[in-house]
Amino acid sequence: METAYREWEKQRQARERGRRTAPRRVKARNAAGLGVREKRRLTQLAVCILLFLAVFVGKGVFPDRVEEIRAQAAHVLESDTDFRAVFAGLGRSISAGEPVLDTLSGLWVDVFGGGTVTVPDTQAAPSRFYEAQLAFLSGGQTAPAAHWLEGRGAQEWPEQEVLIRPQPLPKVETEAEPAVLSVPYDGPPLPDNATMDRYSLRALGITETVTPALGWISSGFGWREHPVEGGEKFHNGVDLGVNLGTDVLAFASGTVEYIGESPIYGLYLQISHAGGLKSFYAHCDQLLVQAGQTVQAGQRIAQSGETGNATGPHLHFEMKLNGVLLNPAYYIETI
Repeated sequence: METAYREWEKQRQARERGRRTAPRRVKARNAAGLGVREKRRLTQLAVCILLFLAVFVGKGVFPDRVEEIRAQAAHVLESDTDFRAVFAGLGRSISAGEPVLDTLSGLWVDVFGGGTVTVPDTQAAPSRFYEAQLAFLSGGQTAPAAHWLEGRGAQEWPEQEVLIRPQPLPKVETEAEPAVLSVPYDGPPLPDNATMDRYSLRALGITETVTPALGWISSGFGWREHPVEGGEKFHNGVDLGVNLGTDVLAFASGTVEYIGESPIYGLYLQISHAGGLKSFYAHCDQLLVQAGQTVQAGQRIAQSGETGNATGPHLHFEMKLNGVLLNPAYYIETI
């Protein structure tokens, strides 16, 4: 009996020791700090709270900006942007080591198109100089020297001593021109969204075109040494060397798809023409048309400049057919 009592007493004392030491073990575990999972959950909670506050405060302080971003996002989602081609081009640019600012500016134009740009409240019309030269070349009898000097004071001439020539007559393609003319090319491989072949604009329903700005090609279409950053880069259009403030004319009739401004292209605009053709004009000093406006071939749409990443006054001109870059030199007149 005594032995049984002693055994029971030992068990009781063990239970007492267990009750006294249990709180100390819990306290020690709590003092060790939070586990990895708890820390991760707290971090996620903190990030969610910060995001919520940013959206809440931003919507309260900048309600107009929130609506603008929402409208712009809706426009992008509803547009016919080829995101696969856009981000494929972005990947090529990054792989080629092109400047980040240049790459992101091109991506912005491809995805979002235009931006907020103040355009003078004026109805852009065909250039008076263009109309005068067109009338002269169509049968005027005035002597050439008198014609060029008539009505021009010395103060109106540009500071640079550059020969000023009339804009060419609208070019009309012939019926015999094939829809696609293969042009031999033995240079470096072209990007997937570029071609050296010449396409008939008449086959697209375009019968009248005008050179946007009569100048010399300072940089052609294709691979080149970048004039600012250096390194080989594909040039999507041609650079036309012209004086600052030269009238920029619509290449063909169409609708202004968008206007905008970026650190690389400066002031720019794009016109949508028949058959999936688009023309792009960049580095402008002033834009004279609004997005959505209908323009005619030869209508004054901008003035040339050196805005954006430019080494001097010129017009950057691109042509795209269903997203494929064409060589603009096939379709314009140059000095």
